[in-house]
Order: sequence, then C-alpha cells, then structure tokens
Amino acid sequence: MSSRRRPQEIILPDGKKIIVTLPEDLEDIRRKYPRDGDIQVEVVVHGSVEHSHYLRQSRDHHEERRQLLRKQHGPAFEEWEDIQSQLSSVTAELERLENQASGLYGNFSKFGYDAAIRTYSDEDPPTASSHASISEKVGEQRNQDGDRHGETTKLFKRPVIRQWFHQGLLWRASEQTEVMAIELFLDLVYVGIIHSNGEHMAEEATAYELLRFVITFIMAWKIWTDITLTLSWFETDDVVTRLEILFCISCLIGFTTNTTNIFIDDPAHNTYAQLVSFYLAARIFTAIFYGIAAYLLPMIKGVMISQIVSIILPTALWIASIHVDMPGRLGFTIPALFLDLYGHIGFFTLLRYKQNHAPESKWKTRFDRMFEFYPAISIEHRVERMNAFVSLVFGYSVVAILFQNQGGYDINAFLGKAILGLMQAFTFNWVYFDIDGRNISLHAIRRSPISAGLWGFAHLPFVMGYIVATSALSRLVLATDIPGTDLDQLAEPYRDSAEDHFNSGVRFFYCHGLAIALLCMAAISFSHEHKKQPTLRLNKNVRLANRIAVCIIMFFLPLATSLQSLSLISITLSLTVWVLVVELWGKSCTDDPFIGEKDGCCITYCARCKKNDVEEMIASDETLLRGELLELDRAEKTAM
Repeated sequence: MSSRRRPQEIILPDGKKIIVTLPEDLEDIRRKYPRDGDIQVEVVVHGSVEHSHYLRQSRDHHEERRQLLRKQHGPAFEEWEDIQSQLSSVTAELERLENQASGLYGNFSKFGYDAAIRTYSDEDPPTASSHASISEKVGEQRNQDGDRHGETTKLFKRPVIRQWFHQGLLWRASEQTEVMAIELFLDLVYVGIIHSNGEHMAEEATAYELLRFVITFIMAWKIWTDITLTLSWFETDDVVTRLEILFCISCLIGFTTNTTNIFIDDPAHNTYAQLVSFYLAARIFTAIFYGIAAYLLPMIKGVMISQIVSIILPTALWIASIHVDMPGRLGFTIPALFLDLYGHIGFFTLLRYKQNHAPESKWKTRFDRMFEFYPAISIEHRVERMNAFVSLVFGYSVVAILFQNQGGYDINAFLGKAILGLMQAFTFNWVYFDIDGRNISLHAIRRSPISAGLWGFAHLPFVMGYIVATSALSRLVLATDIPGTDLDQLAEPYRDSAEDHFNSGVRFFYCHGLAIALLCMAAISFSHEHKKQPTLRLNKNVRLANRIAVCIIMFFLPLATSLQSLSLISITLSLTVWVLVVELWGKSCTDDPFIGEKDGCCITYCARCKKNDVEEMIASDETLLRGELLELDRAEKTAM
C-alpha cells in the first residue's frame, strides 16, 4: 500500500527553501516553519500561483547554469547531464501544473465545465487527469487496496473534504460522486414526511392551515438541506459520522410528530415549543459538527465558523418566539426562517466584496488567509441528487391519491379521478426531466451566480406548491359530488374522508399549487442555457410564455365554483398536457420528421458465431445473408 504524499522541498538560488504541501497539511507545516525564523522558509500549496512561480524561477536558474557551463567547459558531459536531469524534472512538474484541463467523467460536458478543475488523491501526486486515466487510477488503487466493500469501516476518522476551492481553482477527489444509498434513504424519509404534512393541511383547507404548512415545510426543508450539505462536503464512511446523521434524521422525525398543533390556543395541547426544540436540536448539533471540523481541519476554519454564526443568530429568534403568543410570534418566526434560508448568501456576498474591493491591510490579509480554502459542492452530484428527490416527490404524489374499494369489481369515478391524477403526475415528470432537463448546453449552476440562485430558489416553492396541489387532489379523488361515486364502494378508512362537496380552500390549494409548481418549472428551465438548433420550430422564450399563460388560467380557475371534482381535474390535466404538446412540438426541428428517420432507417446488427458456421451458411444459400460481414480479430470485442 502506498504511503501518504510527503511535502516537497525546493531550494532557490538565493538559498531560500520552499516547502510544497497539500492543503490539509498547510497549517501544520506553517507552524513548523514560522515566517519570522532565522531560516528562510516559505510554505506554499501544491498547484498554487506561488508554487508555479518558484518552479519557473528554479528553471531559469538552472538554464543560466547550463549556458555558463557550456561556454566554460565545452564537452563536460557528466556535469551537463546532471544539470539536464534537474532541468527536465522541474520542467515536467511545471507542465503538469499548467495543464488544468480535466475530463472528470463523461457527464462533465452536460453541466458546462471548463478547464479550471484538478483532481488528486492522498496517495498519488496531483495531476490533471483524463477520463481514461481516472478510471485506470481508481481501478489500480482498488486492485492494490482491495475492493472498497472489503475495507475496514472506521469507528472515527478525521473529516475528509470531497472538494474545495483554492485561489479560483477547484480541487476534487478523483473518485466518483454518485448518489449514495444513505442520501436516497434520507430523501425517501423526507418525502414521506412532507406528504404526510400536506395531507393534514388538506383536511382543513384554510389560510391558517396553509400558513402552518408553509412554516413547518420550510423548517423541515432546512433540516434536510443541512444534512444534504454535510453529505456533499464531507466523506461519511465512518461509524461516528453515520450516527451523527442518524441523530439529525431522528430530530426530523421528532419534529414531524409536533407539526399539526403548533397554532392551537390551548397551551396544554400546543406543540410549538416541542417543534422548535427538535428543530434547534438538529441545527445546533450541525453547528457542533462544523466546530469539530474547524478544529480538525484548520484549512476551512473560516467557512465553518461562518456556518456556525449563521446557525446561532436565528437560533436566538427561535428561542424568543417560544415565549410570544400568536400572532406576535410570527414577528420572530418569519425573520428566523429568512435567516436560516438565505443568511449565508449575505455572508458570502460580504466575503466576495472583502476579497475583491477592500483595501490592503493587516486585517484583510488575515481575513483572506482565513478563507483561503472553502468547501465546494459537486455540481453533477447536486443535480443528480435533486433529480432523485424530485422523482420521489412525483412518485409519492401518486401514492397519496390511492384508495381501497370494498367488495366487488368496480370501475367507478373514484378510480377515474385517480388515474387522471396519475396522468398529471406523469406529465409533470415528463416535462421536468425530458423537456427541461435535456439538451442543456450550460447548467444554471455553472452559467452565472444569478442563474444558480434562481435554480436553487425555484425548487423550494416548486416542491411546496406541488405538495399542496397533490394533497388537495387526494380530497378531490374521494369527493362524491358526481355520478358513479357511491360511498358504499369505499373501504372504511377512506369512507370517512369522502364528502359530497368540497370547500373553496381545496379548489384554491389544488389550482394555485399546480400553477406555482408549473411557474417554478418555467423559472428552472429559464435558468439553464439549452442548445439552440437553427431549425427549431419554437424558441425557448415562446414556449415558456405558453407555460406562463397556462399558469394564469390555473390561477383564476378556482373562481369557477360550479366546476365539480372530475371537471376540475380534467381541465387542469388538459392544460398540463397542452404544455407538454407545445413543448414536444416546439423543441422539434423542421427537417426532422416525427415518424421514422430523416434518411431512412439504418440499423446495424452484430452476431457472434464461428467462422466455419458462417462459411457453411454462405455456401449452402448465398441469398441467406444480405448484410455486410466483418471479421474481427482475436483482440477485438463487441457488445453481447
């Protein structure tokens, strides 16, 4: 097994020693070689601008020595070869630093990556890698160390950052960043929680209940994003870290058990204090984890401290809100929610201003050094993680409208409305993934800070609006206001939820929820830069304008109070299908037919058989084979 990469030393012509180290060892090496010591020593990070500068300085020095020796000694080959060896070594190292192109996995082009990415592992020198070299490297490492599934699971280990920024350069681990099983487990638990919260809201479709849902939804969303951020920043393959995540999920479960009675007047049954307690337990525990990471990883101490501050400030507001009655409690709750969601944006804006516009001073130097490194989130992992979460939201919305019949084989209006709800979820899934998520030239996160913020912000109201709509849809499916909805056909638990009429709140929740979800999907699509085909039938802006028009129709649809449940579901489904049809037709090209291929069908089939069998078949019937025969060499392989 290879050992950990050791710091390198470079001796400059003036005798100054340069120590080149990895970022996580920077603080330890700097304490070992203080700048005010007698020995001239400077510690730099591998791959930094300073490292490149000193390598060039050393190369120029050796080049001058070579020219001098050539004039003085002529054919002094032994010394010449020694100098040439040093020059070649330094030049090769410099070339590796200047080559910043990295082809990390095939899906990088999907998100519009440029060349400012580097990868390395602790065992190997940091080098720019191609897709093939990364695969070979990971394979070699697994062959040497054994299969990953056979490794010893550590009880505790020092936190390991998956990727970080340093001086505008993104350093990344060389291993893949696919969605982990623990992330899918967390997403499934969270989706079940928010749907359960939405179902309770639909039972009493009032503005007060909607306010309760929005507050508790955002609080649960924040716990989920905190765990997600931890999983994205740090490796979580040791037992202690897994138990920390389990504690946060347990707090989320405890939080959920206290969401329904937070606004009732009876103090004996009000659960607001318990709700806030579980919420703050998860948040403060996350702050403690960041504090431990700041102590064990001084290179990211500044970012960890800023995260702790962004947790402590709204915590004071949450504690104060417990001691205030409604409606004055909202004066503390709403600012606390805003700080929890967007407080970090103000901090990083201040950080950017401090780094780029603040005058040079002792405090600025210390500030820049404190935030020299900060963790980064893998864009492709973030996107795939969000896609998996949205898939669960769409899928679980179908579960929410299921019911049970009582005896017989009945195809009734209940089933018809449920199938219409399924078609609506299927259409939303189609538009989100296969319309908005395809042919992306530059992803919103990579496009600009504004588009990245729009992409991240739009997903919160998108999921929230869709949950509100599907919760109301579950009430519409069980409504008995149309023929073919006999109450006796439903099983006992669902019979109690069925009503012969539904109030206006259900109408508004259903239609406005769909309108908000569709509008946010338009914003998400707008944030991306899609590929522009010259023969496109409708450009992107026209298709998005069609969506906005449909959203406006859905927004005013609840005013038609005469619409029954089946009519309301049918109209919203028709509008959603209209959006899909316009998108499919508009994204098509005028020179590409809808049926068949443009230049005819051309399919190649490959078969694996013995050469003698082929020759025998041709000899027996020459008209049997009408294709092209290609004989492969022994080293060539085809797909099975």
